[in-house]
Amino acid sequence: MANNIKKVTNVNGGIMNLGQIETAAIRGVEQGNNIFSGGFSLGLQTVVAAGSDETDAGAIVAQGGAIVLCSTADNTKGVILPPLSSVDVGEIYIVLNNLSNKTLKVYPGSGDAINPLSDDAAAVLAADTMLICIAQDSVQWFSGELPVTAA
Repeated sequence: MANNIKKVTNVNGGIMNLGQIETAAIRGVEQGNNIFSGGFSLGLQTVVAAGSDETDAGAIVAQGGAIVLCSTADNTKGVILPPLSSVDVGEIYIVLNNLSNKTLKVYPGSGDAINPLSDDAAAVLAADTMLICIAQDSVQWFSGELPVTAA
């Protein structure tokens, strides 16, 4: 279990222990892409959908934040997940398609797969919803798309 623990640093660059992290969470301390504010934050990155396949899709940055906001879908453009070789098993990215009338393609890295699709195949994310992708192993993302919230 200790192998899965990543260090957390404070705003001055020092390593924080668990008690300091809890205190930071209560007080609202900013930590890079994470803000401890009494809630739970995974960090946010905005990615512009682009291209027509995995070679020219908008790139999701591995350390850019687990929440990926994309408001530029147009039924043809997409974003690409980081290669599984660059992330840890269990790492999560939540891709948000923030348009009410356009789908978004979500590609795995080259040679990777988004379950249950085949290698290199894009998942088509419906309008106004999100796709949760979890690094299952070194070759596959486990995924689930949430239904659109009813108005």
